[in-house]
Amino acid sequence: MNKILASIALIMFLLQGAVAMDGQNGIEMRPGEAVAEKLFEKGIGKPWVGGDPPSSSSFDLKFTQFYSINKRSAPKKHIEAPKKHEIRNEMPATVYFSYRMQAVPYAQYKTYPTYAGENALWIVGATSWTQYAQVPQGSSLSLLATSSSGGKGFLYEINPNGVLSKNSYYFFPGSSQIAFNADSIGQYILLFIIDGQVSNSVVIDVAPYCPPYQYPVPIHQYPPIFR
Repeated sequence: MNKILASIALIMFLLQGAVAMDGQNGIEMRPGEAVAEKLFEKGIGKPWVGGDPPSSSSFDLKFTQFYSINKRSAPKKHIEAPKKHEIRNEMPATVYFSYRMQAVPYAQYKTYPTYAGENALWIVGATSWTQYAQVPQGSSLSLLATSSSGGKGFLYEINPNGVLSKNSYYFFPGSSQIAFNADSIGQYILLFIIDGQVSNSVVIDVAPYCPPYQYPVPIHQYPPIFR
């Protein structure tokens, strides 16, 4: 518990100064990126992998598997509480690491020491898991939090303005599914902590939704009928 409280206090302190320090160093970062990098410098989480994300126009096909468009009324909650989830029959073919989407076959990922020993957070797609996605506003995503022990923990979110929020949840041993609703435009960074162990972060870039163009239905012109 003391580790968690210390982590919370440190994150809040870093949040207040991250943007100013980046300005002094001449590094151009979005507010959330600056906070994530400062967390790592203080020993929390993993290093921020910067640079330009994969280029995408009209939401490249590589991202479409990671979200669905809400056709009904907007969801009430931005983030839903974790639900118990079994992934035995839903193993991905590929996992994509970091902001730059470094592709690794899932079979290879399972051999990594971190596979069974660390908390991990993923964005789940039809055939792949990723730590980064570009999605349209109004879409829904499914996050997967894996933890061997589970238990009470905190889900942290850095919103597009660099504001940090945390929610206390129970995470199930094995894996938990978390619904994320992309209701506002901008970049979101999420991670979770259980018993002082910090997961990797996932990054969700939300852009304005542009409905696909509806081509007009042609009106068939028939020759006049002479009587």
